[in-house]
Amino acid sequence: MPIPWAGRDDKARRYGISSGRWRTLKRIVTTRDNGCCYRCGIGQPDAEDDPDGEHQHQLDHITPIFEGGAVEDLDNLGLICEPCHTVKSKAEALRANRARRTRT
Repeated sequence: MPIPWAGRDDKARRYGISSGRWRTLKRIVTTRDNGCCYRCGIGQPDAEDDPDGEHQHQLDHITPIFEGGAVEDLDNLGLICEPCHTVKSKAEALRANRARRTRT
């Protein structure tokens, strides 16, 4: 199965916002949510446990953009851990593929 969003890591091209704005939104959401994944509640690792930042939670659109979610709405943004993000992204890719097939 292809990786969702493969080759589209540029936030400006994907969402129409700068990477600086994305980082600002992530800081706001991280503070608001106390660094916890909105799906499972696990906290992100401390900096000393993850010095290169490889395992920090990602900023995620709770309702995907293709399903009508708003790009910068804080109510539609949450932190998500890597395992939860993988599961959620696969489910979203399946829904997007089904929607594309029904339109054609």
